[in-house]
Amino acid sequence: MQRENFVSLWLGNMKSMRIMEKYLKIKYSQDGDFIPSEFAEDFNIRRYDDDFREAEFYEKPSKNIYVLLEGFSYDKLIIEYLKGLFGEDLDKEYNTVILLYNFEYDDLIPEVNNKMGYFKFIGSTQYKYK
Repeated sequence: MQRENFVSLWLGNMKSMRIMEKYLKIKYSQDGDFIPSEFAEDFNIRRYDDDFREAEFYEKPSKNIYVLLEGFSYDKLIIEYLKGLFGEDLDKEYNTVILLYNFEYDDLIPEVNNKMGYFKFIGSTQYKYK
C-alpha cells in the first residue's frame, strides 16, 4: 500500500464536486484516530496520506487520458503509462480522477458502484525514479 515514488489511479463518475469531496473526506476521532473516507472504505484501504492525494471533478466527462490527467503532478509520466495500457482513449467516459501518491494499491477491489457514484481502479505506476 504505502510505497515511495508510486502513484495509484482511479477513474469514475460522480454527480458533483460536492459529492466527490464528501466521498474523499477523511475524519479523525477526538483521540486523533484516523477515520477513513468512504472512498478508502470502498476500496479496503486502511490508511493513506491525504497530503499526497489529488482529485478532480469535471463537468464534462471524457475518454481522453490527456484531458483527464493534464495538470496533475507528474502528469506526463502517468499519461505515458496509461497510453501504454489503453492508447489515447479509454473504454468509456469519466468525470472524476483520484490519484494517491506514494501509494501502490494492490487491486483488492477493482471497481465500486454505489450511491456515491462509480469508480474503477486503473493501475499503479512509478512516477519518480531514484
